[in-house]
Amino acid sequence: MARLSRSISLLPAALLLGATPAMAERVGVMVLDASGSMWNRMDGDITRIEVARDVIDEYLQGRDPEVPLSVLAYGHNRRGDCGDIEVIAAMELQDADTLADQIRALNPQGMTPIGDSLRLAAEQIPRTAEAADIILVTDGLETCDGDPCAEAARLAEQGLAIRAHVVGFGLTDSEIQQLSCVTEQTGGELFQTNSGAELASALSQVEQAAGETVAEPEPEPEPEPAPPPAAELTAPDEAPAGSVIEVEWSGPDDDKDYVTIVEAGAPEGSYTDYTRTSRGSPLTITAPDALGDFEIRYVHQQSGETLASHPITLTAVDASLSAPEEAVTASVIEVEWEGPDNPKDYITIVEAGAPEGSYTDYTRTSRGSPLTITAPDALGSHEIRYVLQQSGRTLASHPIDLIPASASVTAPEEAVTASEIEVEWEGPDNPKDYITIVEAGAPEGSYTDYTRTSRGSPLTITAPDAMGNFEIRYVLQQSGRTLASKPISLVPATAQLMVDEPIVPSGEFQVEWTGPDNPKDYITIVEAGAAEGSYTDYERTSRGSPVTLDAPEEPGDYEVRYVIQQSGRTLASVPVSVGAGEVSLAIEGSPEAGGVVTVNWQGPGRYEDFIQIVEAGSAPDAAAIRDARASQGSPVQLFAPSSAGDYEVRYKASDSGEVLASTPFTLE
Repeated sequence: MARLSRSISLLPAALLLGATPAMAERVGVMVLDASGSMWNRMDGDITRIEVARDVIDEYLQGRDPEVPLSVLAYGHNRRGDCGDIEVIAAMELQDADTLADQIRALNPQGMTPIGDSLRLAAEQIPRTAEAADIILVTDGLETCDGDPCAEAARLAEQGLAIRAHVVGFGLTDSEIQQLSCVTEQTGGELFQTNSGAELASALSQVEQAAGETVAEPEPEPEPEPAPPPAAELTAPDEAPAGSVIEVEWSGPDDDKDYVTIVEAGAPEGSYTDYTRTSRGSPLTITAPDALGDFEIRYVHQQSGETLASHPITLTAVDASLSAPEEAVTASVIEVEWEGPDNPKDYITIVEAGAPEGSYTDYTRTSRGSPLTITAPDALGSHEIRYVLQQSGRTLASHPIDLIPASASVTAPEEAVTASEIEVEWEGPDNPKDYITIVEAGAPEGSYTDYTRTSRGSPLTITAPDAMGNFEIRYVLQQSGRTLASKPISLVPATAQLMVDEPIVPSGEFQVEWTGPDNPKDYITIVEAGAAEGSYTDYERTSRGSPVTLDAPEEPGDYEVRYVIQQSGRTLASVPVSVGAGEVSLAIEGSPEAGGVVTVNWQGPGRYEDFIQIVEAGSAPDAAAIRDARASQGSPVQLFAPSSAGDYEVRYKASDSGEVLASTPFTLE
């Protein structure tokens, strides 16, 4: 690991039990890279994200839990989205196990927006904080439009003691130097790491650096403190190595006093796992993975003195495993086990003879027995191991042979573009295996629409809106390897539209259609020449033919379109005109004053349109003497005015108030 800024002493991370400098209230913000490049593999065929998950897990267990922490991640929700930045843990005191589970759930796939992430990290720092440390863990440089150097300059200008630390994971010398501006402007630390051990060491040093905040003004000299009070411990006389030990205690319970376990006779101030007495009595500590004589100690944090100790002997532990002698590659394997079940012990599968601490897929023993693990997509001799989390030591192993998996897919030789294709398949049906369709010869791991094999056989996938030679593939989720494929040709889709005219503004009209009726295809009306993908009122083709649409309010030239939902492509279109159409009025017979006027009419017939009686020669906006809605149909009957004279019957439009037609009549 290359450390590239000011030097600090290398001490165990977070366990700053021997020194408590007077410091202002501080908080931390961690920014995690969950971009797609985190799936890159390291030595030993383990991916960066797998290494980072475990190292950060251990970091969270060891850091001071009394320092508030917020965690951000980027690139884990969507591909190609520079706005994919999420606060996965708000600023507060964190439970290490809960937060570790949240981080393990991240699925790298997106971009690397470092600049915007630093800005969002700064927003998590409360105004009440007097010091803050931002820890950026990244395996790449900015891939969006952000400027990490400019964001670091803004941090430095805020007045608050904010330090931004950069932990580069797998970066080249040139790449790590491009991020040095962040630490130089904020007084943070810069690390170049290329393994899990180096990453762990870097986080350890960052945590210690975070504790080195500016001291508050020296207080006035105080009288010598009184001798620390006495304490007592009650615990077992022996316990298995690596196990959790329950300890009852009594003592002063002063600020940050703690109980720990060390080798018998270890110097004052020594510690391994520890628990603050603020957790109450009884509390638990985890024994080292070692044998022999040890001591449990009550340590007075302020003075560093041991107030009480209890001798304990750590004894050997063993474990056993029961599993098949062979399994299909990438399959789920059921494992029965017996063992100590210490916190975070796990079962994993690795190549036969792999170094201690190696792992691929694993499951914590806390899940009980039996449990399941997923075999790697590899062949040959492997081992299932029971591993002590604390030390990485293998407590038991079981040999297993991984044999080839096979699969087949059955589907039509051709299909219409963007259509649903039914696929029958046979295969291992491992967790999250899937069927997809891609261009013929596409690289391994490519996919478009897909369906998990867990949906059963047959299943359906949706073809791309494209033509030519494609493949339907059975893909192993774990490795992205194609286990079986079937060629298929995608042929053009066609559609036809028949529109019921005339179409009046805001009126309803019907469209008969033929076409592929792909999932969510639709019929819509848009302005003539509108861009692809435009729509106003629409109906899904799944409603059948004909469909009914609402016409636009404005008269003019339009198009009715059949649109493929998947791509937004117009498959068929027909021009239409939206207008008032012919409007006419005719009065039956010779109405009399006080009688009934019967009017036959033709026109748009919209709900708010009116048939009106007004005085002859009245202005267009004159109040009606009598009126009725055109929606009542033709003919419509109106009561005639009670006075003889000259009048008009009018058809008045609801949207514009325009008189579309009128006819005079006289009442005798």
